[in-house]
Amino acid sequence: MKSVHIIITGVVTGVGFRWWLKKEAEKRNIHGFVKNRTENEVEAVLLGHEKDVGDILKLCRKGPTSSNVESIKIEDYQLECFKKSFDIL
Repeated sequence: MKSVHIIITGVVTGVGFRWWLKKEAEKRNIHGFVKNRTENEVEAVLLGHEKDVGDILKLCRKGPTSSNVESIKIEDYQLECFKKSFDIL
């Protein structure tokens, strides 16, 4: 299992990014959360099989067609997550 904490910067708020990421994560049985941080940042924690998390990270580099991702910061996530869902906070 792989768990990462990511911060995505760019035109990523107000464009459906969180709903898009929730849909993509649930398709791959990835747990965690996504939330807006600031006007141009989205934060997420992704927990799942290494391949599935890798696939989501590749998708996040582009985002949905309505977004414009400028950068993505990825760090390993060390805290345990007991929820088996993907939530929008």
